[in-house]
Amino acid sequence: MRISIQAEIFEKLPKLHSNFIYFENLKFKEGKEHELYDGLNEVFSRLRGHGGLETITDITDYENLLEELGLKHAQVSTRSMINLIVAKKKDLILHHPIIDAYNYFSLHSLTPIGAYDVDRISGNMEIRFTSGVEKFKKLNKDTHEEVSDSLVFSDSNEVMCLDWVSKQSDTQKIRPRSQNILFRIESLKDEIENQKLIDEFTAYIEEYFEFTSMDTQVLSAENLEVEFKQSTEVLDRMERYQFYTDLLERGVSDVIVKEDLMSDLVDGKMLKIKHGVDPTTRDLHLGYAVNYEKLRAFQQRGHTIQFLIGSFTGRFGDPSDKLESRNMRDKKTVMDLAQAYIDQISIVLDRDKLEVIYNGDWYDKMSAEDLLRLMSKSTVARMLERDMFQKRIEQGASIGLHELVYPLLQGYDSVEMESDLTVIGTDQTFNELQARPLQENAGQKPQNIIAMNLLIGTDGTQKMSQSLGNYIAFSDTANDKYGKLMSIPDHLILTYAESLSRYSKVELENLRQRFASGTNPRDLKADLALHIVANFDGEENAKLAAEHFKTVFKDKKLPDDIDSIVVDESKTVLEIMMLKNLISSNSEGRRLIQQGGVSIFEGQKINSHEHTFKTGFSGVLKVGKRKFLKIVVE
Repeated sequence: MRISIQAEIFEKLPKLHSNFIYFENLKFKEGKEHELYDGLNEVFSRLRGHGGLETITDITDYENLLEELGLKHAQVSTRSMINLIVAKKKDLILHHPIIDAYNYFSLHSLTPIGAYDVDRISGNMEIRFTSGVEKFKKLNKDTHEEVSDSLVFSDSNEVMCLDWVSKQSDTQKIRPRSQNILFRIESLKDEIENQKLIDEFTAYIEEYFEFTSMDTQVLSAENLEVEFKQSTEVLDRMERYQFYTDLLERGVSDVIVKEDLMSDLVDGKMLKIKHGVDPTTRDLHLGYAVNYEKLRAFQQRGHTIQFLIGSFTGRFGDPSDKLESRNMRDKKTVMDLAQAYIDQISIVLDRDKLEVIYNGDWYDKMSAEDLLRLMSKSTVARMLERDMFQKRIEQGASIGLHELVYPLLQGYDSVEMESDLTVIGTDQTFNELQARPLQENAGQKPQNIIAMNLLIGTDGTQKMSQSLGNYIAFSDTANDKYGKLMSIPDHLILTYAESLSRYSKVELENLRQRFASGTNPRDLKADLALHIVANFDGEENAKLAAEHFKTVFKDKKLPDDIDSIVVDESKTVLEIMMLKNLISSNSEGRRLIQQGGVSIFEGQKINSHEHTFKTGFSGVLKVGKRKFLKIVVE
């Protein structure tokens, strides 16, 4: 871990000593709370006894230098604390020992001190003047802002402290489970007095904390770069933070509770991750794959994926935003569909490492009394908060009692499975939130939730859905997948890459830059389609699909591998398309014909689903943009 400082800084700050003290596994000593907080209260009283802010002049040297640096608007962090303590009469006790300890020493010595969670630092660090626009995240904010014209302390990714000794970033702030800490003390003292300051600080930390290692380094005009050795354990924690930061951002709408989840992941905890489905169809589409790709990334890091089949809840289904309840299904139908789900998700997830669970295992045994006890854990008012129920009420539609219970049942699944995390689409957030109080009531740690963005379909406007016909199915051929991916609107390229690709962070950023620089979207889609199809059908099939697409759409030729069928003249075009699986349903076929999507290759369009071909006909039927069938009528 290297830290450097720009030589130009000493032209403005010639006396500066930037002191860094690095601790690994820093933990507060039990029984020292009273001493720590007695010391804080003592320094509060001493500062208030000065009689006014204007009499506390020890930090004016820092303030004068900020003005010389052109940062007159900034306030030294120590001065900010003094304002709260003296002017606003606040006792600045946060009941976090590490933060309270360095706040005490900053106030005691009237020297600005920062502290950073090393696990969350990216690459090497530098104290430097900004070069153009950079990113900085204010304390307790979720998003970065752009900053410029400042003296900053930064890592390879973002600004860690803005305006020299003024504002610390939220990213590397000290958290309840932080344990590898880098302290930064900016001193204007001479070399001898500066060493006394370091010795006093380290002695103070040793009095209240235990640690496995400590190292001190000083940046000065004579020493522009320092390096700290780190244990393998800390390097592993830093790698986990970088990996999971990207994983929890890519394609993700929300994480509940992000800080808790990230702490578990950085600690290296192996999680039980739930993903539940109610089998409703035999064909999965790429909208489902958004969740499965996220689960795959977790599975490859050693986490357990709990794939929950709603063998009970699937019989009546999750309430939809339609005006009527779903049709009830019998157990056999649900279980038949369940096997189709398992077969298809195994394309993305490692089946041998997948824990398949059926919620009928507990609900089929649950008594009426147990069900009523479960229902007593929530209220009708709480269930009616769900947005789809609100829509039903507004439209005067009915809501079945079984529909009100469904979110509670989905939440209770997590209790039975003792899940640590669930990965879902945003439309399932309400249901999964029901699990948290139920788990807490059962003495379990409430699950965290990753809510993924819903994938927009190939039409570019509505979420991917079989009923809308804007979907790409797992069961589609490689040719069809590739062709449909090439048909998505340009504005979805980055969305599909974030949600469906296995690109590295660098590869994804490269795609963003190519998109922003005006690279032909067709080329970007071709690369992305090849990548996604390879993930499902293998690299060789993906390459063949790309060649097929070029032949059909660029060269305007028929592909070489056209399937064929021999029929008699009684068969309608709809029946023929169904026989050869060119359509998934009669309704899809009718819709395609109505939209002009079925024709004789280089000939007339088919205008009726009852169209038949006369004996002796031999020609190629084109279905949609990518499907062809040679028909011979005998």
